[in-house]
Amino acid sequence: MKNKIYSLITASAVLFLSCEKDPETVYETITVTETVVVTETETVTVEVPAATETPDTQTVGSGGITFIDDSQIWTNDRIWIMDGKVVVRDGGVLTIEPGTIVKAEDGQGVDATALVVARGGTLFANGTASEPIVFTAISDNLSYDNSDRLSPNLTASTRGLWGGVILLGKATTGTDTGTALIEGIAAGYTWTEYGGSLDADSSGSLTYVSIRHNGTELGNGDEIQGLTMGGVGSGTTIENIEIMGSNDDGIEIFGGTVNVTNLTIYDVRDDAIDLDQGYSGTITNAAVQLGQISDTAFEIDGTEDSTDVLDGQYTVNGVTVILPAGMDDTTAFGDWKDGATGANQNIAFTGAGVSEQRFEEIHAATYSATATANAKNTLWFSSVEIVASTGTAASYLGSGKSSDDNTSHTGDSPSWLSVVTTATTGASDLSVMSWTAWYKLTQ
Repeated sequence: MKNKIYSLITASAVLFLSCEKDPETVYETITVTETVVVTETETVTVEVPAATETPDTQTVGSGGITFIDDSQIWTNDRIWIMDGKVVVRDGGVLTIEPGTIVKAEDGQGVDATALVVARGGTLFANGTASEPIVFTAISDNLSYDNSDRLSPNLTASTRGLWGGVILLGKATTGTDTGTALIEGIAAGYTWTEYGGSLDADSSGSLTYVSIRHNGTELGNGDEIQGLTMGGVGSGTTIENIEIMGSNDDGIEIFGGTVNVTNLTIYDVRDDAIDLDQGYSGTITNAAVQLGQISDTAFEIDGTEDSTDVLDGQYTVNGVTVILPAGMDDTTAFGDWKDGATGANQNIAFTGAGVSEQRFEEIHAATYSATATANAKNTLWFSSVEIVASTGTAASYLGSGKSSDDNTSHTGDSPSWLSVVTTATTGASDLSVMSWTAWYKLTQ
């Protein structure tokens, strides 16, 4: 009985153990969110224009006459070549950027190349001391690589390779009609006329401009100067100008009222400063260096107005004239012709050949020994010096080339003329010309 009970207990225990609950399995769910980035690629075709290549040169004209009637700009990224007459007509405007090199084809006679600004046309050629504008001949090898703007192959005595630069305006001009046709251009063109009554007229401005190797002879025997101005008004700016190697005059001014400041003229064939037809402007601070075959420093005429109304009264103030020894001409100081009226002040004649020179003529009809200011019909001088170790004032006045003996009306020792060993007058400031070829080659 005990054994049965024990067995029963054991069996019960086994049954109890076998009936216990199995361990619970717990499942945990984790949600993972994935970000998917979708990149879409779009192909876009863009048309890019081909780069424009800057030309080395650009030619204006084809040997005849080319008119500019609109507004044009000659840029400093190429060399501009003029071929024939380039004429800025009434209403046209030509702008030339600082530093630009302009070359002229070498047509001769009536085909000579020139830049002409007609009445009503406008030229803005404004360079700077570091970037001057240079007009020269096609045979000049000058390029933008020549930072000093000196020609690698031509010299100052290379002359007459092209025409020159001509400005025409509407200011008072001493002729019977008050107008005229500019010399050096064939007749028959309306755009060659100059003159009028608008004394404040403007033809534009030229600053830091060098004009070189010009003055070719035309078919009728006339030449074009380095810079020619006819009837140009006082509204025009002409400052810091160089003319070098002209086969005719350096600058010639027919009438008008334009003023010129800081002028350099080097080795021209004829006269350096030529004034005509009652010019009544002012030329201030100039350096003139003549060459072996130059004519005179000054050639000055009066009005051509037979009524004697449009006389003009110019002023030349502050000029240094340098003369080489052995010049062909021995009357290179100047020629003040019939009817010349104006003031000639602070002029110094110097150089190795100064003692060989004389005044060609100082015309008696308008000369005044006592004038101290500009006055109608008066030609007068003040503070003129000859820098020499020998001679008297009378010996330099001489008789000139004409039959008019200067000393007969100026006297042997006029108060305005003196012989000195050191100049105290002349150009007031040569350093402002340091940008020019003349200064770089001679000073």
